[in-house]
Amino acid sequence: MLLQVYGYIRSLADTRYGPALSHGRDVLSIEKHLGLDLELRTNHWLTRHHDLSEVAVWIYQHMHTGFTMGILLLCYLAGPGVYRPARNALVLTNLAGLVVFFVLPVMPPRLLPDEGFVDSVAMAGFGTVHSPGGVEADQFAAMPSLHMGWAVWVAVVIMALLPRHRVRWIAVLHPIVTAIVVVVTANHYVLDVIAGVVVSMAALFGTGLVWAGNGTTYAAGQLIKRNRPAPVPDPAPTPADLPDPADVVDVTDVVDAKAGAADGEAPVPAEPAASAGARDSGLPVADAG
Repeated sequence: MLLQVYGYIRSLADTRYGPALSHGRDVLSIEKHLGLDLELRTNHWLTRHHDLSEVAVWIYQHMHTGFTMGILLLCYLAGPGVYRPARNALVLTNLAGLVVFFVLPVMPPRLLPDEGFVDSVAMAGFGTVHSPGGVEADQFAAMPSLHMGWAVWVAVVIMALLPRHRVRWIAVLHPIVTAIVVVVTANHYVLDVIAGVVVSMAALFGTGLVWAGNGTTYAAGQLIKRNRPAPVPDPAPTPADLPDPADVVDVTDVVDAKAGAADGEAPVPAEPAASAGARDSGLPVADAG
């Protein structure tokens, strides 16, 4: 369904050309004002290094779809507790991107006329199809960068699948490399990259897929991996576990004995219940001696 919506938006290319061109120049103007216009300088630098340019374009064309779908499949097979929130986060990221593509089409830097950008993808012999899958790319869908959004998603999912392994931090390299590649190949603006990160992180937090500081992973509000098993409540006491009434000490007698000892008097043992009853009734009581 998402592919059908994407295809419909792409089919409106003729009517979106003018707004996409205007918005692309607006983004570039904002970046110049903010000092973030790195695209032209880095694009010309990459063009002077042919082999590096080929590698960058290959990463742009193949890692975006292939790596993301591979991690989603791995998540389904090896991390069923992570799969549902991860899948939902990816869907939300794409939905947000499609809405912006339709409302705010933005032409990428490499297609801006008279701006001096070199289309590295075209020079490397690639067309407008992202592989694998053969999905025709929307040429006016620069903002936000779904390349960046998917790369952030991949990093977070890998960290969720490996919550206790230090190697999980290597996953951060993927969005870093992606950010560099999409800018130097003039496929995205710096602001596109920032927007992609924001959209992806909002979707990841919205579906509950986050990682805590202690390495415990949470998904949809529930623990995926617990550090220790949940405590088992103690069973209710049975009559056999209750103490024998004959063994219970009268606390009042102990307190009276301690009070007499403190006043210098010898403690007087408590009288038997029968003797106390006889004395109260006026009957003679035999001495214990």
